[in-house]
Amino acid sequence: MIRDMKNQGLYIKDIAQIMGKSSKTISTWLKQNKAPEYKRTKKKESKLELYKSYIMQRMNEGCFNAVVIYEEIQSQGYTGKMTILRDFMKPLRKNRIAKASSRFETAPGKQAQVDWGEFKFEYEGKEKKIHAFVMVLGYSRKIYVEFTEDEKISTLIGCHERAFEYFKGVCETILYDNMKTVVSHSNKDGEAKWNKTFLAFANHHGFTPVRCRPYSPRTKGKVENGVKYVRNNFWPRVREFSGISNLNERALSWADLTANKRIHGTLHEVPDKRFELENLKPFNKISFESSYVEERKVSNDSFVSYKTVRYSVPHKYIGSYVSAKDLKNGRIEIYSSDNKLIARHEKSFDKYGLVENKKHFEGIMLGNHKKGAPTAPKLIPKQIPKVHERPLSIYDELLDEGVMGKC
Repeated sequence: MIRDMKNQGLYIKDIAQIMGKSSKTISTWLKQNKAPEYKRTKKKESKLELYKSYIMQRMNEGCFNAVVIYEEIQSQGYTGKMTILRDFMKPLRKNRIAKASSRFETAPGKQAQVDWGEFKFEYEGKEKKIHAFVMVLGYSRKIYVEFTEDEKISTLIGCHERAFEYFKGVCETILYDNMKTVVSHSNKDGEAKWNKTFLAFANHHGFTPVRCRPYSPRTKGKVENGVKYVRNNFWPRVREFSGISNLNERALSWADLTANKRIHGTLHEVPDKRFELENLKPFNKISFESSYVEERKVSNDSFVSYKTVRYSVPHKYIGSYVSAKDLKNGRIEIYSSDNKLIARHEKSFDKYGLVENKKHFEGIMLGNHKKGAPTAPKLIPKQIPKVHERPLSIYDELLDEGVMGKC
């Protein structure tokens, strides 16, 4: 273990602190290049001893968050305190995480930063990837996270608008790297040529996009740390999820209850508390239409079809034309011809799937049909042919005449 810690970049004094030995003893052991022989002592073994190998393994995998590791070893039987774990991790952490460079700090409401992160998961034995939109407010470090199917401009714009709704406002400027959906190219002087659609979106909501200088982490460290924080603190908590919508519900809960309630490592303050001073500008309440919108006619059974999946709408819209909007975040929204939201569904990826809301059919169930609503089929009883009845005296007459006998 000592040689492993040395190879991982720990100083001898740090190894000595972890092992509870002097620096001289550690140096001697390293020179001898052999494991030390431990003698029995009366000193009580640390409750953490059995879990040290696992902790080092998790840190080698990139998890440096003591809270996450604490929860994991607790599930394995650890009964000690968090402070013991933090003391053990401290010298290991500082040799694995690059020393923070100084960054310029922004005034309240002045700047936010945006970036994408890519996350991998397993589905039916195959490795898949999903994307995470992360926006961090520069002053408060309050964070918004949303997982999506892709990083297309329509998806990016939708994520921005939902972030504005979450923050209840927008900063004066938003900082980006050279993502192609934002910066189409740079001229010979290095000036950014903004994507026209994205620039129109920025003007629509009243903020100024600013490009991060290439290879300059000082101008864009906050959001990159935001993506890293999502990867190291939220993602390790996700053992499994049922879909993007489910993942986003959990990410929002994590942001509300953990990320924005913690004491920030750099600021030493709670993001939600600093957010009270952000004083963000109001954003345009009219959405900038860019999502995938397709017109559909509502069928006689009150469904619209989108990519082979049928989604229900309130039955009063049967026969009407509506718009299906794919938010690319696990949700489908359906709007009436006058742009009123009439249905919201979790997106289905099952071919020929059926997604319905029972409330959409309540009027039909009660028999209060609207014009054009389908009616229940009627069961018509099978007609039994009538048998002509004759009096018995006729049969007696036929017998007398010998007619029946000839049959």
